[in-house]
Amino acid sequence: MINGKKIQALRKTKGFSLRQISQLANGQISPSYLSEIENGKVKNPSKKIARALAKALGVREFELFTFDDYVEGEFKMCKYRMEYPTMNGWVYYCDLVARGKNITKKELEEVGCTEVERAKCKQMMELTCGMGIVPEPRE
Repeated sequence: MINGKKIQALRKTKGFSLRQISQLANGQISPSYLSEIENGKVKNPSKKIARALAKALGVREFELFTFDDYVEGEFKMCKYRMEYPTMNGWVYYCDLVARGKNITKKELEEVGCTEVERAKCKQMMELTCGMGIVPEPRE
């Protein structure tokens, strides 16, 4: 569930009006819809809206949601690891990225995630979660 109060606090801290956020989101979110999100009238906007809102606010998508959702996401990620053990290195990398960590290709290879595995897993994750969701590791 999206955290409207957190979004409102982020917006105000950055000094943006509802209209300015709408413009930064390329009109994908109307000021009135954003107001409804901030006031808790809309709790589950589409992924497209959440992504546009995160980009406009300059934060990662997961930062817009309540802690319970983050914990649920962590549980799903653990389940994913058990179901797809050959992808552990790539999933490990995505976990680190989600927490704001910066990891190198060498560090990934040390946990068994080769370039070939990264390419396969990235393709699958982007098909599931959306293009651009999985950044490349640094050199």
